Amino acid sequence: MRGRTMSDKKFTVHVARESGHEQELMTRKDIVDTLSANENTWVFVDSQMVSVEELENIELSDATEIRINPGMVGGAETFTVLVASREGDESILMTKQELSDKLTSNNANWLFIDGQMVDAATIENTELSQDNVLRLVPSIVGGSETFTVQITDASGHSVCEMTKEEIATSAKEANNWVFVDGKMVAASAIAETDLAQAAEIRMTRPLVGGQ
Repeated sequence: MRGRTMSDKKFTVHVARESGHEQELMTRKDIVDTLSANENTWVFVDSQMVSVEELENIELSDATEIRINPGMVGGAETFTVLVASREGDESILMTKQELSDKLTSNNANWLFIDGQMVDAATIENTELSQDNVLRLVPSIVGGSETFTVQITDASGHSVCEMTKEEIATSAKEANNWVFVDGKMVAASAIAETDLAQAAEIRMTRPLVGGQ
């Protein structure tokens, strides 16, 4: 019986909501009550999803990372997405379909999964988990100058129009290499590079494992 007794000790819990992430102090009973009241809500303890029954007896400490996520909304699983803006990143909840729609509606919107850039066709066939780091970089608004960029990645070769800020973001977020007229340019140096005079801009993924 002692193992099932829930103390009044409070833990820091990361709670995902439509408006973004919030940190709350909750007792074990508070967490259990939240799950019991919302059957589509999931709790993760150190990235491991646990049930209400497991939560009642699992060992918790101040160092334990506890996250509560709404699992299904209208039958679709939602994921926490960091959306980049001029003011900084904002956490919002989105379904896979919503992510795909964002990419399809505007080819200049970029999505990174664990640092890897993916397109609308790829996201539909990608298995997502609550542990993935998802970051959406919307297109730059305000008529920024765009440049023709030749992109080489695992899916092949493509050409797209990108602003200087989008090129720098891709180089930084996905560790892509950028070549301007055959010369590699660091992500930090792109902002100071005169791309208007460039005859060719290429972006490629670095070789992995010497392949």
